[in-house]
Order: sequence, then C-alpha cells, then structure tokens
Amino acid sequence: MAESVSGSENLGIGLWSAHWLNFLLRGLIALGFGLILLFFPGLTLLTFIMLFAVFAFVVGVLLLLEAVSIRDGRWWLRIIEGVIGIAAAAAVILWPGLTLLTFALIVAFYFLLTGVLDVIVAVETHKRVHGEWLLIAGGILAGMVGVILLIYPIAGLVTLIQVVGIFSIAFGLIMVLLAIKLKLTGPRAPAAA
Repeated sequence: MAESVSGSENLGIGLWSAHWLNFLLRGLIALGFGLILLFFPGLTLLTFIMLFAVFAFVVGVLLLLEAVSIRDGRWWLRIIEGVIGIAAAAAVILWPGLTLLTFALIVAFYFLLTGVLDVIVAVETHKRVHGEWLLIAGGILAGMVGVILLIYPIAGLVTLIQVVGIFSIAFGLIMVLLAIKLKLTGPRAPAAA
C-alpha cells in the first residue's frame, strides 16, 4: 500500500470516502424506487411488494459490499444493515398470503432499524468524515418513516405507497449529496496534537 496510515480507523475512513460510488448507487436506487411509487400510485400490493423486495435486496447487497471492502471500526453495523435489507426482501417475497398490514410492518421495521444503524455509523465517524450530517439526516428520516408506519400500519395501500415514495426520494437525494461530498472532499485530516 502506497500510503502510510497511523491506524486502522483512518484507513477505514479513507476507504469509506473512496466508496462514494456505493453511496451514489444507493441514492439513485432509492430515487428510482421513490419516483416509480409516486408516478404509479395505483400499484397493486403484489407489484409494490416486488419493487420493495428489489430495493431492499439491492441496497442490502451494496451495504454488504461496503462493509467487507471498508472494514473500519464499525463495518459490522453495515453487515447487520445489509442482512436486514436482504432478510426484509426475502420475507416479503417468500411469505405466502402476505397482507397489507404485515407488509407495512415489515417495511416499518426495515426503515426503523436501518435508520438507527445509519445514525450510529454517522455518529461514530463524525470526526473523520465530511458530510456525516447527511447520513444522520437520512437515518433520522428513515427512522421517522418507520415510526409513522408502525403507528399507522393500516392507513391503506395508496398512503403506504405515497409515504414510502416520498421518503425514498428524500433519502435518495441525501445519499446522492453525501456521495458528491465524499467524492469532492475525501476523509478529514487527523486533528493536530
């Protein structure tokens, strides 16, 4: 390796910034998912389930790839978040006779758990990464949507589609902004002692 690094955390954060493309892909996937939901609000439950499954699975795989390639001090949080996405996708696809209520609860827990994990990762890296507030904002937004869906799980299919669509667009924009910020700024320089 060409660069000298004083600690594994600095190496991890440098790699984290180098993986701006992962954040960009996650943002674009969320944007696409959200736009489909908003432009086609009359989707059937089965179509919505399939779209969510693809979204959660692809984002889960991207998080696993990020975790194994970055290996910073909190890589295992990304593993958990990726597994949650893949498990949510599998649950909604493999569950026979999935009802709207059950689907809404799975989506709610998915957003709540991944939101909390995003906030934890951002807080843990705030001293070493530019733009961590974007990840915090995305995590808080995801957590809020999860809580809303837990409080009102039977609001109806159209409402569920609209809430998830609006959230996905906002989250996608946040991830794209984070990717751009990471691409332009890279890791923070260590503080002078």
